[in-house]
Amino acid sequence: MSVYTPVTRDQLERYLQQYSVGELIDFQGIEAGVENTNYFVTTTDGEFVLTLVESVSHEQLPFILDYIEHLTQQGVACARPIHLQDNSLYGQLNDRPAVLMSRLSGSPLQNPNDQQASIIGLTLAQMHQFSAQLENQQTVDIYQWCSDLGARLMPHLSADDQQTLQHNLMDAGQILWSDLPGGPVHADLFPDNALFEGDTLCGLIDFYHACSAPYLYDLCVTLNAWCFDERSSEYDFNKALLILDSYQSVRPLNSDEQRSFSKMLQVAAMRFWLSRLRDIHFRKEGEVVTRKDPQGKLQLLKLLCENQQLDAAS
Repeated sequence: MSVYTPVTRDQLERYLQQYSVGELIDFQGIEAGVENTNYFVTTTDGEFVLTLVESVSHEQLPFILDYIEHLTQQGVACARPIHLQDNSLYGQLNDRPAVLMSRLSGSPLQNPNDQQASIIGLTLAQMHQFSAQLENQQTVDIYQWCSDLGARLMPHLSADDQQTLQHNLMDAGQILWSDLPGGPVHADLFPDNALFEGDTLCGLIDFYHACSAPYLYDLCVTLNAWCFDERSSEYDFNKALLILDSYQSVRPLNSDEQRSFSKMLQVAAMRFWLSRLRDIHFRKEGEVVTRKDPQGKLQLLKLLCENQQLDAAS
């Protein structure tokens, strides 16, 4: 478990009085959390998930929660934020922003099959369509983010890794970022953030990396996450084509996105390689997080640089 903020029964009972969700029956910590503290909460009115937000600031939460609520109102399957009695979307518990959401059925995926992958491509395209109805807020310049963090990390890298980073930053700089359509995106749609019952999508979770960015970037993050096996260092290009075809059946990529597609796959891999390196080399004081091995994303990045088997125009 990552950063863990303990909550007592008395504290939770007092906090829940701000909602219209009935009386507390039971609650328990969720060990799968990586960056935030999560609890399953059972009340006389139903099942919920309480998140004590450790990973983003108060200022970012309204954007994230408004984005989720917009998607649920449009029929996208995702956990629904529960309003407090004063109609706000989050409160405060133990010095942390606290969000109560509906609990979804289903389980996170470990090894998604082709049907589940196709569904996620379709759902992601629908999300991007609905996202276009919102204003671009909390914009993240992905290229600048990678450049700035890369410069800080460069002294910590081997000569070979420095060369890999420099090469990929040069490729990323060739993307005409301002020409790419974008808006609010999930930005972290890994299989463990999608809950399924069999081949039925119950809903998406963990929007705490949401920001405004190119839709193509969000698509490429998802493709890499669903199709690359870090244990075997193999990329399932057939599954990637299924996701891509499903996505484009709803939202076809325009010519600018098609031209940038292969380089954006590399950007998506580079971004997570750099973030994992950051968690190792620049640990925050007092921070307790689950740190993932950056080697897997480095292998993905090298594979994408060497192979151009995916064609966005397929």
